[in-house]
Amino acid sequence: MSDKYNKMNLIRTDLVDTATDVFWEDVSQLTKEAATRPLLVLVKTYAPGSADGSQLQKMLDACGLKQEQYHIIQMSEDEKASWPGLREQLDPKVIFLIGVMPAQLGISALFQAHVANNFNDRIWLPTLSLAELEQQPAIKKQLWTGGMKPVFVDRKELGIGN
Repeated sequence: MSDKYNKMNLIRTDLVDTATDVFWEDVSQLTKEAATRPLLVLVKTYAPGSADGSQLQKMLDACGLKQEQYHIIQMSEDEKASWPGLREQLDPKVIFLIGVMPAQLGISALFQAHVANNFNDRIWLPTLSLAELEQQPAIKKQLWTGGMKPVFVDRKELGIGN
């Protein structure tokens, strides 16, 4: 065997970028050690008191959701968090991704937008950011009819909605 292979360090290779270390870090800063709730809303960061914040609240209210049924976590476009950490601490049944990409959670899966997707024994509902939804009423309607209404209003067994 050559010297090259004898000196190879399997842990520190170029195969896994150090940027992925974030997916093994503690997420308690994001979750603030919150109790489990059936819905986790991961939303692209918006300013307090902004139109985006009131739009999100209107969307959740339209589904008949109460504050004790969901967590809202804001994430910037370049922020990453560990999905296994979030799953362990919050144990949601449904994850509503609003402008947050699955890759930001360390998930390498393709989800169909604006409709419910099953992944990791959970329901995932990915969509555009709040600002993009406001600019595209047809997509917003599709999100309601194909995603939000079926998941939050029609599926009583999840313990979410009316």
